[in-house]
Amino acid sequence: MDLEFFTHPVPTSVSSRFGQLVSEWKQQSRFLSSVSQMAMLRPYQRIIGIGPSAVPLILEELKRETDFWFWALETITDENPVSPEDSGFVAKMADAWLAWGRQRGLIS
Repeated sequence: MDLEFFTHPVPTSVSSRFGQLVSEWKQQSRFLSSVSQMAMLRPYQRIIGIGPSAVPLILEELKRETDFWFWALETITDENPVSPEDSGFVAKMADAWLAWGRQRGLIS
């Protein structure tokens, strides 16, 4: 996938909308143990719907707090930097995605 689109600054309105959706998603998912149920919640789906502009925001959120952002990242980017042996290990999955984001200049 052409990543040039990902390098443009995120508009403030997208950033504030993202923050609102993250808050709603965390509220609605706090008692769920199924990642697929978490990913199907409307706020999470709306974050995916933001598209490539959400990727740096998701990565920053993942850097701040390890959470289940992998489904959204893979859906939006059509990539998966997580090695098969690290699949299922949330901290290692987060590290792989953060390294991916740093390599592309999306996060520091």
